[in-house]
Amino acid sequence: MISIQNTHKAFSIIEVMVGIFIFSLGLVSIYALLASSLSASSYSENAIVASNLSREQIELFKNIRDTNYKKLNVWNKVNPYTDFQIDNEVFELGKYYTLENNFGNSDSSIDVGEITGFKQGEDELLSMKKYQLCLDENEVYTYDCDSNNTQTVYYRYLYLEELRDEDNTVITDAVKVTSKVIWTKRGYHEFYIDTIITDWRRI
Repeated sequence: MISIQNTHKAFSIIEVMVGIFIFSLGLVSIYALLASSLSASSYSENAIVASNLSREQIELFKNIRDTNYKKLNVWNKVNPYTDFQIDNEVFELGKYYTLENNFGNSDSSIDVGEITGFKQGEDELLSMKKYQLCLDENEVYTYDCDSNNTQTVYYRYLYLEELRDEDNTVITDAVKVTSKVIWTKRGYHEFYIDTIITDWRRI
């Protein structure tokens, strides 16, 4: 009788331990599922923001071209609002730029900056500060990352690349434009849009 009772007690302890183990596995699985869902949700949110920021930059470039038409300038002049005889700066192929709205500037509604010493990549975050985006007091994205603005995880630039025809001749009235946004939350991620923008009035 004594040996049988001890066996029952031992068996009950094993059952409890197995139950605790199974319960723990369940908790771990639930935690992993929640963590995965949160990570996916965070990625989706950042990807949507990156997509909109990238599209905005393409539209800004188109806006500059169209304003140049209205001002009777060459289509790729950087600042449509200045006299071409004084300021004849045009966008150059193979260079990197930042474009952003400037609602408070009567001379130009779009600010354009050239990125010198361009670098990108997980190991180049310090160099990438040249085109990091921040939020101002009105929650508007800006490249002005002074002490009053809040730094974000987003970096944005525009790259201009030449196009060639089937004879390998450079097409002078069109340009390939790449607008890329990088973000560094939960890893290193990129979103970009490639498009061709033309001097359609000349074509």
